Amino acid sequence: MKRRILAAALLLGLGASVGVAGAAEVAAPDTGHVQNPVWAPDGSWLAFEVNNMSNSVELFLAEVNGTAAGSPQALRIPGSSSSFGTGGYLAASPTWASKPNLMVIFEGSSPGGTMRLYYATPGAGAPNELINSTQIAGNLAAPSMSDNGERFAFVTDATGAGDVYVWELASSDMHNTFASDFSEHNPRWNADASKLVFSRKNNGTEDLFTWEGGAKLKPLVGGNGDQTRPIWTGDQVVYFSSERGDGHWDIAVADGSGRKVVARDVRLPARSAPALSPDGQWVAYGSSEPDKSGQIYLSRVDGSKTVSIDTPHVAVGEPNLVKNAAGRTMLAYTGLPSKGSDWRQLHIEDVTGKF
Repeated sequence: MKRRILAAALLLGLGASVGVAGAAEVAAPDTGHVQNPVWAPDGSWLAFEVNNMSNSVELFLAEVNGTAAGSPQALRIPGSSSSFGTGGYLAASPTWASKPNLMVIFEGSSPGGTMRLYYATPGAGAPNELINSTQIAGNLAAPSMSDNGERFAFVTDATGAGDVYVWELASSDMHNTFASDFSEHNPRWNADASKLVFSRKNNGTEDLFTWEGGAKLKPLVGGNGDQTRPIWTGDQVVYFSSERGDGHWDIAVADGSGRKVVARDVRLPARSAPALSPDGQWVAYGSSEPDKSGQIYLSRVDGSKTVSIDTPHVAVGEPNLVKNAAGRTMLAYTGLPSKGSDWRQLHIEDVTGKF
């Protein structure tokens, strides 16, 4: 299959003032947009999607080791040989688990098939189904593993429009905790897996709720428009908000008693939640404003400061941050090489000390 080499600029060296010392190259199909890069928790692997814009999305893993990124491997679900050969194939929405072992979990479906959840150990063979149809039937989506490896959440349509299920991994108990007639999505655990936040769509709008056990839910924040794709930082939730309407997306932070907007007119990623820094104190994003399209921005979640990182690209976005084993803060993002380019490319940069 013909491939394009996607340049990934790596800033190397021992100090933040050190300039570009080398480049890693990540290969991907040349007829698709690279989207949704997601780092493994230790920064050793990078998962990303390639969308050929013809109803097919494939998922790739690239190992990142020091100054080099290895050739990506495609994660194809069992029984599939698709490589953009047939419309309707999907492997997407990766999330990572590090306990008990490092693995990537993702959604997958063959053309005309049911959406299921799969897992794979990087560099160790083909993916396998995570939850079989005798456990839970129907379409499964939106995987979320807790940081401690004890609880797993996902969404299924087996019991309705789309309900959040919780899987207690130690006991193998899998239950629908808060069944409803509404469509739910985007479940995310807080740091100790005691709280779950998720979005629920009702009457055309999307709102956020939290769950701490039992059948009781607590609305996180009200308002007009959509509140979607939440992620925890401490006891606060960072999320995308469209409450200003007219296609404007902002990043807001809420703690259950109120909310504040920390970034306006951001470029909404294909699937991911807002990108937090390793310490949870900053959120990274691209801007939807044309004159700001070449920068990645980082704002403190308390709203006190914003910094920008210049790139040589345009329409940049979908940032993802990680601290690797060497203690370096790495940024992955996508962007067009120039205005009018056909496909989005993937880039990696060392941003240690830049915010």
